[in-house]
Amino acid sequence: MIFPPLLTQGDKVLIVAPSGKISSDGIDKAIHELEAWGLEVVLGQHVYSSNATFAGTDAERLHDFQDALDIPSINLIFCARGGYGFTRFLDNLSFDQYVKYPKWVVGFSDITAFQLAILTDGMASIHGPMGTSFSRIGTKESVLALKTLLFDGTSLIQTNEVQLKAGVAKGILVGGNLALICDSLGTGSEIDIEGKILVLEDVGEHLYRVDRMLTQLKRAKKLSNLKGLVIGSFSQILDGSTPFGETIAQMVNRLTLNYNYPVALGMPIGHESANYPFVQGAEYILEVENNRAKLELTTKL
Repeated sequence: MIFPPLLTQGDKVLIVAPSGKISSDGIDKAIHELEAWGLEVVLGQHVYSSNATFAGTDAERLHDFQDALDIPSINLIFCARGGYGFTRFLDNLSFDQYVKYPKWVVGFSDITAFQLAILTDGMASIHGPMGTSFSRIGTKESVLALKTLLFDGTSLIQTNEVQLKAGVAKGILVGGNLALICDSLGTGSEIDIEGKILVLEDVGEHLYRVDRMLTQLKRAKKLSNLKGLVIGSFSQILDGSTPFGETIAQMVNRLTLNYNYPVALGMPIGHESANYPFVQGAEYILEVENNRAKLELTTKL
């Protein structure tokens, strides 16, 4: 696995919007914060472009992201927001220069599609707060955790919620948005979960759709040989006119009942204000007790 260099004062960050469009002031706070970290902030050419729901046409978003990957002087690619749209041009990206000049790519939600694609090429990335995240109330701690990870190479995520299945596991941490993970199945960027710790989160789905996606992962043999499972935030989840009858925790319990790995619930990862960063492709240790769970980075970056 290739881990890009940690950041230092004066490094250059390029903000791109590869998915949904943003408002004219949507990333102002992020720009200010990144500059306060001592970084030089550069904006992609089409960051504020608009084309229906997207931040510009597919060609414009492809252009900006390809530039970000190719320019050697860029140390960090910072995604403005998620939404939808990355997979529309993902297969047209070239990683040739990016592999020669690796840099951290930070994002989550729709950006999971890119992170899974580069995992297949042995490139690490960071699942964590994006540009529009910085203006949300309650993000201070997870934004600070992102800074600590980028500059110091340390990562600790924990929760004090009641847990599902206790245990300890060490393994490579991968995952992100459940819908995008299911979307990767059968493609060139299909997630490799064998012997790894899997993180899942999502937003705005109906309970039956969450169950269908989790069941799809199980049917695709993606839940049977894990080292551990981490359930992050499932936000703004909807029910139908006829109640589904199970919570997310109950679904996960039913689908993993015959597996022996630890399962953590309520990790602050996902579409809530508390969205702590983790390194896709790095080794973590997962510790789950009855009323607490902890993920800690063990790879030296």
